[in-house]
Amino acid sequence: MRGKRSEVRGQRSEIGSRTGFYCLLLTVYCSLFFLSSCVRDTSTVFAQSGEKIRIAVLKGAKDLKIEGAGSAEADGYDLSTHLDKDISRTTFILALEESGALTVNNSKIAGPSITFSSETGILYLNNRPFRGKMEVLKDQKGLLAVNELPLEFYVAGLINHEISSKWPIEAVKAQAVIARTYALYQKKKRMAGAYHMESTVADQVYSGSVAEDDRSFYAVKETIGEVLTYNGEIALTAYHSNSGGITEDSKNIWGKDYPYLRQVKSLFDKDAPNFSWKLNISPQSVEAALNAAGYSVTDVQEIMPLSRANSGRVTKVRVRHAKGDMEISGEDLRKTLGYDKLKSAMFTVETIDGLFVFSGKGSGHGVGLSQWGAKGMAEEGYDYAGILEHFYPGTKIERIY
Repeated sequence: MRGKRSEVRGQRSEIGSRTGFYCLLLTVYCSLFFLSSCVRDTSTVFAQSGEKIRIAVLKGAKDLKIEGAGSAEADGYDLSTHLDKDISRTTFILALEESGALTVNNSKIAGPSITFSSETGILYLNNRPFRGKMEVLKDQKGLLAVNELPLEFYVAGLINHEISSKWPIEAVKAQAVIARTYALYQKKKRMAGAYHMESTVADQVYSGSVAEDDRSFYAVKETIGEVLTYNGEIALTAYHSNSGGITEDSKNIWGKDYPYLRQVKSLFDKDAPNFSWKLNISPQSVEAALNAAGYSVTDVQEIMPLSRANSGRVTKVRVRHAKGDMEISGEDLRKTLGYDKLKSAMFTVETIDGLFVFSGKGSGHGVGLSQWGAKGMAEEGYDYAGILEHFYPGTKIERIY
């Protein structure tokens, strides 16, 4: 593949004629026009796909604002009959009183929730646009806002949070398929809950329709309804930023063996911004983080990896402190210190000038698809099916609607 890529670069360098330049320019314009024309009818197509998803987009709020709603319903009661004829111009302020009562514009609501929908397809939560419906519920920590919307709009809205839609389109298509598959996997698991997923890194990052664009719509439309399955069941399509060159078996991270979440090489991660990294952290900071996480330690003196997976990721760590020794998994240490700090479990650690110095590769848990690896494969000419086959061996792409 590299040889072919060099030939292409050589050919491009020879395009010096005015005719070649205009042909190239025309190709770019045609490509842009094609993408735009393909997404004009996406709203109807996505809305009619039938599959819906419920996402917790705000948790633990004391109050919030809803605008642009075409209807508002609480406990089966239509609030719009007591409001302006054009309630889309009404601003709804929801709050939770100390007594536990839910109020809307200072009026108490008898039921535990209120659902807003919009005739235009877009409503606003705290000035941020969302498609579909917004249900606001009381829970133990405050107000919970749950966005219910067509699955395909959800996928289009998250792509630019997980990767960039400007990446090679085959990588964007691969992201669309695994995001859709992951959502349906979680929906099946959490069907009885108030929502199917959170809008954070706990599941998939999503903040409404603000991040949608033509390329994300195009990738979703080209793969609409497609999911990865294994033996006829929806697969758990775990993914991460970059694997540091090699992915990980699921059993080494989560203790559960998924036949399609196996260690594979990822040859194109090296261009990722966090392919190599360092973390300098004081013993006092480590002690504070461990105690905050529920461990009882004093005067941390040493951090030593005890075991590693074949990929090089640390599976068990010994922390020596004044009260003795404790053991913790590599992933639990990441969670304790912060995933944004200890970026992966593929690390070494030494003590330099009184600090623990972690030197590592990769970003994320390392299971499933490496997003930067997928980008590199797409740049080398792989299509999205080939990318998915590589990172999820044994799975199939199936269109379920």
